[in-house]
Amino acid sequence: MKNITLLVLTLFCIGTIFAQERDCSTMENLEYRKQLDPQLEARMQQIEDFTRQRIQEAGSQESITGNIISIPVVVHVIYNNANENISQAQIQSQLDVLNEDFRRTNTDTSNRWSQAADTEIQFCLATVDPNGNPTIGITRKSSPTTAWGTNDAMKKSSEGGVDPWNTNQYLNMWVCNLGSGLLGYAQFPGGSAATDGVAMSPQYFGSSAKGTGFYLSAPFDLGRTTTHEVGHFLNLRHIWGDGGCGVDDFVSDTPASDGPNYGCDSTHVSCASTDMVQNYMDYSADACMNLYTAGQKARMRAILGTGGSRRSLALSDKCNSTTPPPPTPTCTDGVQNGDETGVDCGGSACAPCQIPGDTLLHEGYFESGLDGWSDGGSDCHRYKGKRSYEGKYSMRIRDNSGTSSAMTSEEFDLTGYDQVEFKFFFYPNSMENGEDFWIRYYNGSSWNTVATYTSGNDFTNRSYYAGIITLNSADVNFASNSQFRIQCDAGNNSDQVYIDQVTITGINGGTARATVDGLQLSRTGPQEPVSGDHLITPTITRGDITVNLISYNINSSYRILNLLGQTVKTGILKDGGRLNVSELKSGVYLLELSDEEERIIQKFVKQ
Repeated sequence: MKNITLLVLTLFCIGTIFAQERDCSTMENLEYRKQLDPQLEARMQQIEDFTRQRIQEAGSQESITGNIISIPVVVHVIYNNANENISQAQIQSQLDVLNEDFRRTNTDTSNRWSQAADTEIQFCLATVDPNGNPTIGITRKSSPTTAWGTNDAMKKSSEGGVDPWNTNQYLNMWVCNLGSGLLGYAQFPGGSAATDGVAMSPQYFGSSAKGTGFYLSAPFDLGRTTTHEVGHFLNLRHIWGDGGCGVDDFVSDTPASDGPNYGCDSTHVSCASTDMVQNYMDYSADACMNLYTAGQKARMRAILGTGGSRRSLALSDKCNSTTPPPPTPTCTDGVQNGDETGVDCGGSACAPCQIPGDTLLHEGYFESGLDGWSDGGSDCHRYKGKRSYEGKYSMRIRDNSGTSSAMTSEEFDLTGYDQVEFKFFFYPNSMENGEDFWIRYYNGSSWNTVATYTSGNDFTNRSYYAGIITLNSADVNFASNSQFRIQCDAGNNSDQVYIDQVTITGINGGTARATVDGLQLSRTGPQEPVSGDHLITPTITRGDITVNLISYNINSSYRILNLLGQTVKTGILKDGGRLNVSELKSGVYLLELSDEEERIIQKFVKQ
């Protein structure tokens, strides 16, 4: 059989537009809770049976109305650095968004969907704590934990978190870095009181439309993550039911959908109807979301109504007293109060806070976007696929095209540190011996190369490596506007390096490191075909062909052309990469696969 040559053409990434996807972890947490609590599913089914009966008894979804329900909220801020210790103004901006969204007074409403509804539910920061004392409804705790995940550790003082206030009286919200690009998650009704509430990463809690200087990350910077998670807390499922067209979200007036929507494609059709991408329970961008439906309102108010499992929250009086003024900073009482940014330090009145020990300054996981990095141009790309070290996404740089093949960090104030540790993982592909890439550092006035990694000497292709660089203040200038850059110096577009899991840590005093930089092999990478390998098998077929190239993802687009260059079949790669071509006439065809990065073509014969 003749060798079949793969024609690989590179697609350029244009500007800085990348798909940024919402990642809600509520269902993941639900499965975790079910493993710990075998009776949870039965309790949730009882709640579902009650909800359906309550709506049926009401006669219509719209009839479950009448009074405005106010839910007291306490926000537990758990922070590892100053950015994560978000301001009271940012917290209030989130409460404002919740009230606008649930009462349908948000300014971005539209008349696209007639079933859009005011839920007659609102939220207030608690003014009375569980001991009867005045409160502003916010607690704060410093923590050495850099990423909390979804196992509820932030809700337990025994694991370094904060125990919830009485969950019958308060909606508890934990604001802490979940890590790995996770936006937030919630606990459905029926779960343990010890973990009841919602958790959000701080950069997605609050609205950039309501103030400046907030720690927020677009495109999820308008407060809709919390609106989405509180919907789960009040018994709403994802609008697509976490399944295909036949899976229900238990709401009759939301159109069926075969999966989540990202971005804001208001024309997208699935399950024979237009998807309601504007619904808060989809995965759309914050700026796209603007409604709950009457059916969703009925479910939420049923759970808060007589006999509902969250009825006590609707009756709670923890918001009814006069809100006390913010406490005045004292700088001497051993408590963080007023506008202090730490205990007795920072803010408008106290001495600046010293930076203790290790401080995580940055995490770049790229799961929900660029995470503060900027691309240099056409040869830098946010990649989705198996070349990423962890998760789905990484950053790809390639060839020797100057800063076009570079990724550059945001600015960091490093003036308060003795050392800075830069750590990352990478996967090289098709790099020839002698080709390299660099780590560069901006010291406030100029860029300097601080590490160079060379193919054939420091690494080989198709394995994952961990790189670490430690900078000392005695050797380089730590500026208030320091930056890092990763830049590739290779020969052509097929020479690629995939960067993932970037962390930058400030180090002080007794935690200083010995400067031992270098690379460590982390694990071997995916075994991808090389030039001359078959992309598809079999290459002669009567029915199906299967795509074998591991770097191509399910949901990559394909088309089949005849030898005249005419397109005879198009679609999206599904079913494990299997394509049925039985309807094609006998002859020679070209299969063309394309994703955001490459286009690959291979011949096959249909008998």
